[in-house]
Amino acid sequence: MPHTRAPGFRMQYETQGEGDPLLLINGLGSDRSEWLFQLPAFGRLFRVVAFDNRGTGGSEAPPGPYSTSQMADDAAALLTHLEIGRAHVLGVSLGGMIAQEVALRHPEKVLRLVLACTAPGGEGSVRPAPETLRAFVRSPGDDPQEEIRRGIPFLYSEEYRRGHPEEIEAFVRRRLEKPVSAEGHAAQLAAAVGHSAWDRLAAIRAPTLVIAGDGDRLVPPENSRRIARRIPGAKLVLLPGAPHRLFAENAEEFNREVVTFLRGRS
Repeated sequence: MPHTRAPGFRMQYETQGEGDPLLLINGLGSDRSEWLFQLPAFGRLFRVVAFDNRGTGGSEAPPGPYSTSQMADDAAALLTHLEIGRAHVLGVSLGGMIAQEVALRHPEKVLRLVLACTAPGGEGSVRPAPETLRAFVRSPGDDPQEEIRRGIPFLYSEEYRRGHPEEIEAFVRRRLEKPVSAEGHAAQLAAAVGHSAWDRLAAIRAPTLVIAGDGDRLVPPENSRRIARRIPGAKLVLLPGAPHRLFAENAEEFNREVVTFLRGRS
């Protein structure tokens, strides 16, 4: 698998397809394998670039804590390494926070921006309930599988969990096969908690789609409403009943909305 040291550490990435470049940015503790529901659809229309953020997957985990601005610079360095001048940028959850910073710190590199199931940080953010946060805090000695499973109710809807147990088990297997170190997880979590773009969002000039599920228990959907109001001309899409991992549970609808937007049809 190709890699680069352009960001200052070993970063693993992959590309597929042809067309306008599309950079995909993962959420907390995820690696590029979590785009399995997007790559077939997007790869037919775009030159898709997927990578592992610092601290996860095949990328190294430099000492933390991390920041979303630092991770945005990582993403920009990858585009430069690939000699991509401008790209569409899609980020989910923590990746959506990083994508905000890409658009703010490197506006010349962004064609269109998609911010999915994410938050603005700062005084404009609506925080999740304390019990939600506790489900994603790792403690020394915790069983890795138990850590993963306790977060699942906040990622998928109850109906989906009952109706698609095989998908839930596949998600658990993927996370167990590519475990995130405690240090990498904590460093990424620090980036999410410390994210603060609220006061600067009005400076984003890239055409922007803000998309979330109105059933998201991890990142309250009010965050998406606020982001969309803050970014000039942003389009807001809330998928009824969709959970945090709408890009997996509601992949067909999610992909359709993203493709329509990126191809300039909305």
